Amino acid sequence: MDRKPYRPVWAIALVALLAVLLPGTLAAPAQAAPALDLEARSAVLLDYATGQVLYEKNPDEVISPASLTKLMTLHLAFKKIAAGEISLSDPVQVSERAWAANFPDSSLMFLEPGDKVTVGEIMKGVAILSGNDASVALAEHIAGSVPAFVEMMNAEAKELGFTTLHFVDPHGLSPENKITAREFAEFARLYIQLHPESLAELHSQKTYTYPLYDNLSDARKAVTSPEAHQPITQENRNGLLWTYDGVDGLKTGFVDEAGFNLAVTAQRGGMRLVGVLLGIQANSIPEGSAKREAEGAALLSWGFNNFVTVRPQLPEVKPVRVWKGAANELTLEPAGGAPTLVLEKGAESSLTVSVRQEETVTAPVAKGQKLGEVIFAADGKEVARLDLVAAEEVAQGGFFKRLWDSLRLWITGFFNR
Repeated sequence: MDRKPYRPVWAIALVALLAVLLPGTLAAPAQAAPALDLEARSAVLLDYATGQVLYEKNPDEVISPASLTKLMTLHLAFKKIAAGEISLSDPVQVSERAWAANFPDSSLMFLEPGDKVTVGEIMKGVAILSGNDASVALAEHIAGSVPAFVEMMNAEAKELGFTTLHFVDPHGLSPENKITAREFAEFARLYIQLHPESLAELHSQKTYTYPLYDNLSDARKAVTSPEAHQPITQENRNGLLWTYDGVDGLKTGFVDEAGFNLAVTAQRGGMRLVGVLLGIQANSIPEGSAKREAEGAALLSWGFNNFVTVRPQLPEVKPVRVWKGAANELTLEPAGGAPTLVLEKGAESSLTVSVRQEETVTAPVAKGQKLGEVIFAADGKEVARLDLVAAEEVAQGGFFKRLWDSLRLWITGFFNR
């Protein structure tokens, strides 16, 4: 790229603009919004499309995740399915270690050794019923043993770049599992990106019934009949599925050491939010569940009420003149595609966009080479910046083309002195 200074080309006001800038250099800082008072020890709210943090409270406090741990268990299952190493229809051997009797007074799928159950059914037991027995069965099916699966969980967390996520079991019963709201919100966002089907197939399902007669082991079938068998229908622990419009996930959790936790996502008007609440305290499970639901609703409503996403098309950008190249000009495109912004409601009416770009460049030019910027401002303050890059490669021209352009540049420069 030539080392000429950028020259402003034009600026144009837009009534509506963007809300899906990529994380990092394209993420716009959230503007001020009314204070939100939550009882949770730690909380984070993200815009799903951009990863922009809209709200945080003690986001880096390390807290036990409880059953939020199961999202990592499900993530590894989805990953194995995508790799073709397992399938939803694979039969799962339920060992005595996965027997529901081993987890009294906890969330269960009600598995028994010898049950005839598939990976897909077990995943529903993990996601919908929060089954601790199902989590062990899934872990053993994937890795052969719980310790081997836990190693996979921690290796995956490290590979994804998380430094505070640490797991000692696949279900979250141990207080030694550790997360922070900041990193787990980022993980939950990534989970949805990688496994979008999980929302409709698992996390938004309100009930699940198990075991059906066909799931019973031969020993259990020997002492009952299809007519006499009574399967157990249980409700999803995420009460917001019933009470908050747009919620379609993700997971609840509770352990004494942490309190009540929630990873939640909802979509309204083209905007999806991802929130994590940790450490809600209560004197009983009904009280804690109600508080968790109320806090989750308050966090989501605060986000939807105070922020908006807008996605206008970018204005046309003029081509760049190429000297000494195989082509005489090239087009520019936004790096990463069409951008999106998350703005405080009302700020979109003051949003402006200006383009700064190179007017000329000397070949060779690499595809993706930065040759300009689009700058977004609201209320006169910059909120985001987007690179404009070469849409194609332009190689050097032949000898006579380079000679001719050199002569033209010399003449132009001479008369412009």
